[in-house]
Amino acid sequence: MRTEDKLLMELEACRECDVCRTLMEDSSCLVFNEMYRLFDKESETKEKITTEELQNLVELCNFCAICPCWNIRAAILEAKTEFKESYGLSYRIRLLENVERICKLGAVQPWLSNFLFQNSATGGLMKKAIGIHEERKIAKFPNHGFQEWAQKRKLYTKSEIKDRRRVAYFAGCTGRYLFPDIPKAVVAVLQQNDIEVYLPEQGCCGMPSFLEGDRRLTLEFVKFNVERLSEVVEDGDDIVCSCPTCGFMLKCLIGEGAIYSDEYQAAAADDAYANMTEDLLPISPDQRSSARLRQLPDSHMYNLFKDDQYFSSISGLKRMMVADNTYDLGEYLGYLHLNGDLNTEFGQIDAKTAYYPPCHLREQNIGMPYTDLLSLIPGISVEPIQGNFHCCGNSGIMGFKSDFHRHSVKIGSRLKAKIRQLDPERLLTDCLSCRMQFNQITAYPVSHPIEIIKEAYDAS
Repeated sequence: MRTEDKLLMELEACRECDVCRTLMEDSSCLVFNEMYRLFDKESETKEKITTEELQNLVELCNFCAICPCWNIRAAILEAKTEFKESYGLSYRIRLLENVERICKLGAVQPWLSNFLFQNSATGGLMKKAIGIHEERKIAKFPNHGFQEWAQKRKLYTKSEIKDRRRVAYFAGCTGRYLFPDIPKAVVAVLQQNDIEVYLPEQGCCGMPSFLEGDRRLTLEFVKFNVERLSEVVEDGDDIVCSCPTCGFMLKCLIGEGAIYSDEYQAAAADDAYANMTEDLLPISPDQRSSARLRQLPDSHMYNLFKDDQYFSSISGLKRMMVADNTYDLGEYLGYLHLNGDLNTEFGQIDAKTAYYPPCHLREQNIGMPYTDLLSLIPGISVEPIQGNFHCCGNSGIMGFKSDFHRHSVKIGSRLKAKIRQLDPERLLTDCLSCRMQFNQITAYPVSHPIEIIKEAYDAS
């Protein structure tokens, strides 16, 4: 079946349901407004929706997960991927989607990179060459990155200390290269709680290329990470992410369909804990959630399902090992507090803050763990930005693209108005893509919640 026909089938289901016509009116989503415009145009003119119109429609989707139906999201992403495989990716997208490569190049000589991008004479030329919108602000490359800081502290080497909690920290590209204070704060907070931090070899999580429909590059990134992260799980470590987008990729997306793989099912059948399905806290090696190999209850049912999803070419067992043992940082610290193991000796932080829970955090269905953690700090007030229909609009590299920047600002306008209404002294979010967007569309100073927690430890 053609890509267009498969997508039209899903769109037709949306047309027949029609609930989202009103439900999504007050959301930040651009896709549904355009989709219903196309439906109405087709009804009025009797002209079929064209391939070009479908291509333009899928390019509006930033996978924010605001829409209530997973089917339409999956169909749009599949169509975008197949369109790109049929018609190709522009060289500008290929440049932008490899965020790690851009960051590595920029970090070689940060002073030169900053001069070229921040200078009024050269900045416009650089942006045009790469495909970045002329009005998009570019984060400055720091003089000293996180990786050299971590190397000096031997975080790339595991200690031989036994019976001590240890996490493998997946820091993300923007944290490692553009905002090193965030991963430094992560390390400091975990060490304040007597947790050893280990930095396994890691690459881009793959979300930027995933959203651009570049299957080849995405699979390359994910396979690289899964191979290395599954090894740390075998060593008894939990994986912790301070970036909700990286966490969403590792916890949710790569595990799709993995339990139906032959490899996973063979391991589940032999595992002593095959029937243990309840969630275990990421607290000690004897409670490792990698023991939660999930065995399908009926072999006949197993034969009906196959591991045929996006990442099925990568080991299903290893994908599930990573997915089942990855935790959002706020989630992990929340588990420590729940068990009475979190160091709560915080000093006072006098600040009125507003906290924005990013789309990819909401998609993990773990609530807003940072609001509970920040409430433990004396002096601070935290107003969460409520509602599931707000998105900042940046979506990784999408907000930087010359042809999406205007859409990005439009998507973020509702959230901007909400923030202005709250008027905080500091704006908090754990997504660095959101942080860059807030720096673009608001004047509020932006921090990651973990930076506030570190400040509270320093103030005690």
